Amino acid sequence: MECVKKHLILLVSILLSVSCNKDGDSLYLYEVPDKTNDGWEVSTADDTGLGSTNLTEMINYIEETPGHNIHGIVIIKNSQLVFEKYFEGYLYSNNPPGSNGDYIQYDRERDHYLASVSKSVTSVIFGAAVKEGYIESVDELLIDILPQYSDILVGDKATITLEHLLTMSSGLHWDEWSVSYEDPTNDVVALFHEEDPIEYILSKHMINSPGVEFLYNSGGTNVLGAVIEGKTGMSLLDFGNQYLSDPLNVQGGLWERMAGGYFFASGGIYLRPRELAKIGFLFLNHGYWNDTQIITEEWISKSTSEYIEPNMLISQAHSYGYQWWIMDFHANNQSYECFFAAGWGDQFMFIFPDQEMIVAINCGNFTSSGSISAFALVENYILQGLAE
Repeated sequence: MECVKKHLILLVSILLSVSCNKDGDSLYLYEVPDKTNDGWEVSTADDTGLGSTNLTEMINYIEETPGHNIHGIVIIKNSQLVFEKYFEGYLYSNNPPGSNGDYIQYDRERDHYLASVSKSVTSVIFGAAVKEGYIESVDELLIDILPQYSDILVGDKATITLEHLLTMSSGLHWDEWSVSYEDPTNDVVALFHEEDPIEYILSKHMINSPGVEFLYNSGGTNVLGAVIEGKTGMSLLDFGNQYLSDPLNVQGGLWERMAGGYFFASGGIYLRPRELAKIGFLFLNHGYWNDTQIITEEWISKSTSEYIEPNMLISQAHSYGYQWWIMDFHANNQSYECFFAAGWGDQFMFIFPDQEMIVAINCGNFTSSGSISAFALVENYILQGLAE
């Protein structure tokens, strides 16, 4: 009996050492996400081939690192929700843009500001408009779709196509980087003050012929939003709700407006992480959510094809598609093809088609860099988990 007691004491000591850090605080232990009525099936990471040990190590690393500014991580693997973890952090505030709102505990019910991840969502809505027959071809000329701006769509501007806008190669000048979002001369800020923001965008001078060079241009995405409205006769929000959000059973969501009543297509969406992952899942499931096809396989292929080499704004990406970044991650002595949505403050949705995996990460790095890179988490922990 005394021997048994000693073994029990030893076992308890081992468990305590595993579940507590040096300061006596509890460490994270992997658990399967809760199944709710949102439509996601859940599973253990291990059952889908994504080892939970690395995920456990990742969360413990995050929680032990001051100033990480990570708000939430959601992972889908093999059509299953296998990982979900939220942290404390500040809400996004627009006054001024990127400032800290209330300090809260993030959770699955909280809409998160997605910044330029909105561009990829707008591209999906555009694809839904193509599927429904409202838009015939990405080769259509912008001047034919928005003839009210024919007086400024002259010269090279008259040759701008929808595909040029989708691939950020319209040739129009745009500057949202040289001054802060608090400065009224910032081109993005101007969209909220100009009487006609679409006219403001299209009035910019040309710096290249269309299709020649990539230039990050949030203005072009907002022109795509205007194209969707002009082609469908519905607001971007109403069309997006009917053909994307409603079929996905999206319960949260908010979309900011610009001047002129336009929705801020390039950066105004708030969504819950599980809901954002549903949009990504369309790209792994032939455009379907349940029995409803939202975008076509052709649109998926076109959206994620390599059209143009971006500049160094997001240096990890080597190519750009229809409002999607394209890159390769490296782990386990191999490369993993990935396309992803990216937004200010380190909002990301990484999609790995060959691994049938989606990683959605939200952060609060709007005015300063956090102490942990989302790219490093994916490469050093999540992808490493595929080798467990």
